[in-house]
Amino acid sequence: MKVTIWGARGSIPVPGPQTVRYGGNTPCVTIEAGPALLVLDAGTGIRPLGLALAARPDPNPIDILLSHTHADHLHGLPFFRPIHDPARSVNIYGPGGAEISLREILIRQMTPPLWPASYLETARRLSVIEITAEQFQTGYFMVRSTHLRHPGRTLGYSISERAGGPAVNYLTDNELEAWTGALEWQSRLVGFLRNSEVLIHDATWSDAEVTEKLGWGHSSASQAVDLAIAAGVRRLVLFHHAPDRTDAAIDQMLDEARKRVVDHRASLTVDAAAEGLSFDV
Repeated sequence: MKVTIWGARGSIPVPGPQTVRYGGNTPCVTIEAGPALLVLDAGTGIRPLGLALAARPDPNPIDILLSHTHADHLHGLPFFRPIHDPARSVNIYGPGGAEISLREILIRQMTPPLWPASYLETARRLSVIEITAEQFQTGYFMVRSTHLRHPGRTLGYSISERAGGPAVNYLTDNELEAWTGALEWQSRLVGFLRNSEVLIHDATWSDAEVTEKLGWGHSSASQAVDLAIAAGVRRLVLFHHAPDRTDAAIDQMLDEARKRVVDHRASLTVDAAAEGLSFDV
């Protein structure tokens, strides 16, 4: 499987000279295996992905897997070129809301008064599958899901080509501060990730900010490191960078995270997600 980061920022896009190296687009990650393509979240990073796909026409369907329906994980969808092509098959998977279906959420996002009426035809044509099972298949990939600690219904995913095969875990928007004292949740989450190849995890806050932002549904890099070590994960990718986190600040966060691994005498590779980062699993 080939993993590529198209957007690694959280909350809102932040283009500018201070975010050039890690990028300013909001969450979007792809996993490819042979002809199969799975897109994780539809932040603004999905727009350049759509342009890249338009340059290499492919008859195979595209599967989009949404972690949740907060705006920063959806607001790139109307700009994803393949959904405007009636001949292109695009399937969207994700959790619904407590009182409204996923399909209705996506249609409302792309129709008046938020968007011109011309988008209505595209919105109605969307193929939407609401996730109700802990394990399912998106065309080619096998997916396991788990509930994350974040306001609203939010899912984390473990993606593999086959049962028991190498897995890529996508746990964005997850608050690990609740880790303390929550032994059952800790055990379940570690078991979900056990001996995985890759964990892409929320690292929005600094350690100082974590206690100030309780209940916001995000974690720090050090918390993500501790989770990865506990689960025996081989590679950790720090993700969902805060909008005000500059390239220099992310460099510092990454240095501190790597030092934490050394202090724990653990075997774990740590990277910070950056637009254009691509690696094989």
